Amino acid sequence: MVVVGVLLIVSYLYSNKSPQLFSASVAAMPNSAMREADPHSLRDTVNGQVLGFTDAYNTQVWLGIPYAQAPLGDLRWRAPQPVSDWQGFRDATKYGEPCVQYWSGLAAQEGESGGLLGSEDCLSLNIWAPRLKVEEIQSSKLPVMVWIHGGGNDSGTAKLYQAHHLAGSQNVIVVLINYRVGLLGWFSHQSIRDAASNLEDASGNFGTLDIIQSLKWVRDNIGSFGGDSGNVTIFGESAGGRNVYSMLASPLAKGLFHRAISQSGTVDTTLQTLAEDFDDERHTNVVSGLKNSSNGIISLLFAARSPEQTPAQIRSAVANTPNNELLKILRATDARQLMELASQNTGSPGYIKVARVIRDGHVIPKQSLMTLFNDPSQYNSVPLLTGTNRDEQKVFMARDPKYVSQLLGVLPNIRDPLRYDRVSEYISSNWKAGAVDEPAKLISQTKAPPVFAYRFDWDDSPVNFALDLQQLLGASHGMETNYMFGDFQGGMPFGITHDKKNAQGRADLALSMMGYWAEFAYSGNPGKGRSGSLAPWTAWQAKGNNIMLLDSLKGGGNRMAEVRTNVADIKLKLASDEVLSETEDRCEAYAFLFLHGYQTSHFWNADEYSALGCDAYPVGSFRNS
Repeated sequence: MVVVGVLLIVSYLYSNKSPQLFSASVAAMPNSAMREADPHSLRDTVNGQVLGFTDAYNTQVWLGIPYAQAPLGDLRWRAPQPVSDWQGFRDATKYGEPCVQYWSGLAAQEGESGGLLGSEDCLSLNIWAPRLKVEEIQSSKLPVMVWIHGGGNDSGTAKLYQAHHLAGSQNVIVVLINYRVGLLGWFSHQSIRDAASNLEDASGNFGTLDIIQSLKWVRDNIGSFGGDSGNVTIFGESAGGRNVYSMLASPLAKGLFHRAISQSGTVDTTLQTLAEDFDDERHTNVVSGLKNSSNGIISLLFAARSPEQTPAQIRSAVANTPNNELLKILRATDARQLMELASQNTGSPGYIKVARVIRDGHVIPKQSLMTLFNDPSQYNSVPLLTGTNRDEQKVFMARDPKYVSQLLGVLPNIRDPLRYDRVSEYISSNWKAGAVDEPAKLISQTKAPPVFAYRFDWDDSPVNFALDLQQLLGASHGMETNYMFGDFQGGMPFGITHDKKNAQGRADLALSMMGYWAEFAYSGNPGKGRSGSLAPWTAWQAKGNNIMLLDSLKGGGNRMAEVRTNVADIKLKLASDEVLSETEDRCEAYAFLFLHGYQTSHFWNADEYSALGCDAYPVGSFRNS
């Protein structure tokens, strides 16, 4: 039975082709038909009343509250517009639709594998709050935590996450938002700029603007739910962590939040030229345009309409079509067709790979975030908590046939354990360097508020004769979200790492992480957690202990340590690595590590790439580029 169970689990794990499957737990909330509205949850918003229901840990919940108009028709690829008022009360016991995306574990397993789901009418949010008496609401002034989901900015939805434990046990308000993803969230083109009546509409950063609009909604409404609009913490994982960093960068988000938590994020932003140029337009040794740049997508659309034409004829047709006509065509095209074209263009079904967080010069500055971090006056400088997981990359490598074969068609078998661990170490370390160490070093050298860093190390997964999850997954990407929300009911996919033997350790670590996160929301310093009894978490410093290691007692417990990772050391190690000894391997690794799919990494250096002997390997030729 053990073998059968393992095979079934792994079969499920490998059945989904989405590269972002593992980034969140699956929602365990009962179906809407089972939720009974709670008359004591009636709340006023600026647009009308909402009625929610009661949930675990003595919380109340409101689901699917719109924070902007549906971005349909002429509102597609425009900044979000304010919500219209409604009469009476709005039923807030049902989730809003996910934004249009391909099926994945990040869409709560709606729809069918490989298919498209969701709606353009998706700009809604969910709220969990401690149950309060009516007379307590206005005076409670609880800290507010706004969660930005992950999913590569191509997928994901707020409904994946259950915030009852975090909100109820830590006495905070938790808001979870949807925002436009993929081509509908980030799309930069001259035709849009020509039609724009303001710089927001012209920016191409519509998903970013959605997040900002949701924060405006929180500012204007959260007091009715017991929250303090003057104490808002934004937090997010993976692409959500990247979007947290984008809020630090955006002048339009100034004053809308007061603390920030980036979990496995990145500071990378995308040059506007990369978001728009064709993928055969080159500069130095880098492909100038993304395969799914805006001009690339328009060409695909024209080709679908005129399949008899050559690529040269298609490009000429695009160039000679007036921008106002181009925009009409784009807005009239079904969102699903746009997504399908993008997916087909990558050669990976369900994966679209488009520009995200674009340096338009208004919503997102032209400079890199690493440049802005040199001067607190140039970005939204607030207390920052940032961290990564020790083995970020293993969850992706575990599903890559380059590194792992499948015995009996389902059971993963690492082809070369030494190479597997080495590649994971490079990518995971570089993730930490770019998201944690390098920003922390810059920020701590200025008069900015403090930075608090962590590394999530929990790896007490089951090991048996059929499967060693500690080696295969380790402390992988997305794994910490179960602990930070204190929710292990979601089951898949990280349910495979949970058993009775590690249950107590998981529960203890979850309470610690919720306590640290909540105390940071209260005070801007995780300190000893809300209980005041946890291991003291101190700010990043140039010498001595600089980072909190988060782990079960079996793994050493929560403790401060000195663990420094910098990009320069990673580059030196790569240049002489004996495991990745072939020139092509090193070139591919350098491109993957420091270019990040042409998203304009601050750490890419064309001269260094050439010095490795990589002139014969244009970065666009690599599989992961």
